[in-house]
Amino acid sequence: MTLATDLPIIIGPVKSERLGLVLGVDLGFQDAALAVSREVRMPRASVVVTTAARNLIRLSKAAEKFESLVLFGSERDPTLHPDFRDITTNLRDLRNKWYPKAKLCLVCDDPHLESAAVRVSLGIFDRVIARLEWGTTKCFTTATGRKGTDLGEIQAALTNLPQLVIQARFQRGDADNSGEAEVKAWIKRVTDMHPREVHLLNSEPRVSGGGAKQKSKLVTKAKLSEIAAEVTKKAGVPVHVFAPESTLG
Repeated sequence: MTLATDLPIIIGPVKSERLGLVLGVDLGFQDAALAVSREVRMPRASVVVTTAARNLIRLSKAAEKFESLVLFGSERDPTLHPDFRDITTNLRDLRNKWYPKAKLCLVCDDPHLESAAVRVSLGIFDRVIARLEWGTTKCFTTATGRKGTDLGEIQAALTNLPQLVIQARFQRGDADNSGEAEVKAWIKRVTDMHPREVHLLNSEPRVSGGGAKQKSKLVTKAKLSEIAAEVTKKAGVPVHVFAPESTLG
């Protein structure tokens, strides 16, 4: 297999349990040399697009295949990039030209959907895999350090998005979201949002969400299976439980 060499912006192709053979575009990589500015250390849009194009062309000429072109963030969530819409549009056009059968996917562990440009851009993706694992604003604030009102804004922006996949991890500890009341409130949010799927992950999150480091432990597989059964019953959507994943989630 020919591997992309412009690391760390481009990852793969690598095998992902959820998304098949993946070529990843790391929009959240922090590097002063490639940065948008001193304040925004995410890679410049021109660097991202040029690097992605170079790799797509090289892989296509080598007759290499992949199933999903995935935009993600290793250190900061991709939705925080100031040029998110332009990058997303360019990746779509590159995908259409070089790998039209590949799905264009977004993985956001710390979704920031305040910007209208970001919300509009969600419609470009074939899959929007968004972390939402909190039933109450108190739990959300404890886990992420963000304002409680942000949780409602995330829910509103994602509700009824046809390509939405909700991902969640459940843990005990400082930011415990595994209690009966919390899980019940989370299932209510999921039911109201109407996602196409729910992914429950048995792995540690990549992105902290900006809050202080939490002392926590993932729930047992048995507990995760109980939650999966309950959300399937109440929300009526497919639920999948995944083992620890690659760096692409």
